[in-house]
Amino acid sequence: MGIFLNPGTGNLVENLNSRFYVDKSMLLAKLNSLVSTQDKFICTSRARRFGKTMAGNMIAAYYSKNCDSREIFSRLKIAKDPSFEKYLNKFNVIQLDINGLLNTSTTGSVVKDADKYVREEFIEQFPDISFDGCDSIPQCMNKVFKTTGEKFVIIMDEYDVMVRDPDVKEEQFREYLLFLNGMFKNTSLSQCIALAYLTGILPIIRDRVQSKLNVFREYSMVDAGQFSEFVGFTKDEVKELCDANNMNFEEVTNYYDGYLMIDGTHIYNPKSVVEAMTRRRIDGYWTQTGHFGVLADYVRMDFQGLHEDVNRMMAGEKIPVNVSTYLNTMRDFSRRDDVLACLIHLGYLTYQHLQFGSGLCWIPNREIMQQWAVALEVTPGFENVMKIVNASKQLVEDTLAMNAGAVARGLDAAHQFVANNYNYNNEMALQSAVMLAYFHAIDRFFVFKEPELGNGRADVLLVPSLTYGRGLPAVIIELKKDGSAGSALDQIKNKEYFKELENYSGDILFVGINYDSETKKHSCGFEKLVK
Repeated sequence: MGIFLNPGTGNLVENLNSRFYVDKSMLLAKLNSLVSTQDKFICTSRARRFGKTMAGNMIAAYYSKNCDSREIFSRLKIAKDPSFEKYLNKFNVIQLDINGLLNTSTTGSVVKDADKYVREEFIEQFPDISFDGCDSIPQCMNKVFKTTGEKFVIIMDEYDVMVRDPDVKEEQFREYLLFLNGMFKNTSLSQCIALAYLTGILPIIRDRVQSKLNVFREYSMVDAGQFSEFVGFTKDEVKELCDANNMNFEEVTNYYDGYLMIDGTHIYNPKSVVEAMTRRRIDGYWTQTGHFGVLADYVRMDFQGLHEDVNRMMAGEKIPVNVSTYLNTMRDFSRRDDVLACLIHLGYLTYQHLQFGSGLCWIPNREIMQQWAVALEVTPGFENVMKIVNASKQLVEDTLAMNAGAVARGLDAAHQFVANNYNYNNEMALQSAVMLAYFHAIDRFFVFKEPELGNGRADVLLVPSLTYGRGLPAVIIELKKDGSAGSALDQIKNKEYFKELENYSGDILFVGINYDSETKKHSCGFEKLVK
């Protein structure tokens, strides 16, 4: 076994020994169906810390020759799949971590380092074959295939780091493009490859790399296709973790759920969920692995009203986006859709596909919402909206204290910052103003927009968090336009919105809000149902 050639099971065993390992081995069944077919070239991209490396380690351990991983995989789901035996330890595996090679290079050349290290392992593992004149990985692969007929599985992690890293010099980048060309656009080498699995943060870079990787089929945060359930943790997997570790599933969902795959699968960030289980505390763990400045740099760009879109997303809205024209780079943006598409791939937004590359995007969950708030705090152009966000903690307190005047003033201020370029008196703007004004309600409440309650839909429902909201009342908010706060309260009672909260042991606070389109002012009324 080697480090790069047939690396064996060592990395997988470490992963399996982790306290909160989630079995994703059915990914192998998907890959087995693609082995030695025209679809054998796969490029799967997802945000950082979403399990790309762990998947690569599992794939390497399963396919690698020179080791017996049967016992290890016999404990996993794949062992019950009909394809399990077919390719188990049947191929030579080359596993390259491009980011690792870049960071440890002493020559300044990732390609030369990779060729050197892998060739040395070819010589060690195939002592009966002469590799004289074979100076590159493709040449060594060809020599083995011609001599033994044995095929290869290639796993390349962080394939896109040479494009993403601004410190990579142009000559390094061009050398890397030639390397990709030699690996994947070489017709004679293709017959040596049983499967190629590339991972990165970005899909294939269209303007400079696509021609070298156009044999690959992409699976990304925008369209993960048949690999959707393997992008992160699913609801069922998180529920199982929560049950096994006595963590509240609703709390974990409220904080970490929100990434929507094209097939409707809900995905949780694995890093955040595992850290929450380990530390037994819900917090912003994924956001601690990167600097908020990255997000701030992108939202400083105000292409075609990007700032207004950000304001609306901070208010809980979904906004339209076309991802089809994005070139999959992290710079050189020319339009607002490019920035939004990039943020989807980076994990700061999630995406719902509608048709022809168009869809909706929004901030996926509470953890990411808080990262947005941190980033916007230091981003010019967002001073006013951040005043509303920062004032929302006091607005929650004023609501719980039933201070009608203070709540009305807070809503007046919020309304003007979410209605800039569309109808100021639009009911959507009114609801968005309320969501923005109550931004920090997420600190202590589950926040539901337009939930079905009683005999209709309330506008906003706040249910106290079991961890952070103990002793607080549930809050039902009903909005009216050109009516009265009293009529809004009457609707809550007449439609019995509170009936859905019969099992809630605490008090229930009714909040009626009216917006007067002539005066552009809000008025509020309160009632409390004491249990």
